[in-house]
Amino acid sequence: MILVLVGVFITICFKWGEWRNWRLYYPTILFLIAGDFIAGFVASSKPLWKYEATIFSGNVTQLLVALIIYPCTILIFFHFIKKLKSVSLYILIWVSIYAFLEYFGVKYQYFSHSNGWNFGCSVMLDFILFSLLVIHQKNPVYAWIVSFITGLTITLIFKLPI
Repeated sequence: MILVLVGVFITICFKWGEWRNWRLYYPTILFLIAGDFIAGFVASSKPLWKYEATIFSGNVTQLLVALIIYPCTILIFFHFIKKLKSVSLYILIWVSIYAFLEYFGVKYQYFSHSNGWNFGCSVMLDFILFSLLVIHQKNPVYAWIVSFITGLTITLIFKLPI
């Protein structure tokens, strides 16, 4: 499954990704990857979600997502956002794409939730995530502050050990 997903994202990214301006989006790519790694580290002893081992271990799958799917997502996301009138609707489209992928992953046991986390939490986090990507492009410091507050809130709500 993960290899198919990686292949699809790479193919779409090569066709429609914002390759000419990749340097412009590089800080946002690192922001997304860093946020994902920090979340994984904070929740390592009490994970809220995880990739199930299939061909690869969950950790290898996590690396493939962080190092391939996330950069492709950023390059595709910012390619089309400039052409739209409604950023909110565009964010909703991307939240729907990620929600579909997660639903499929949970249904076919490639992905699981635990410790009180559920599909609704993921959808809400995706709204925050894609909004933060837009914010990060304009004001990285503000995006980091909102990310910290979001992470702290999740840590407190789900009683993650610090």
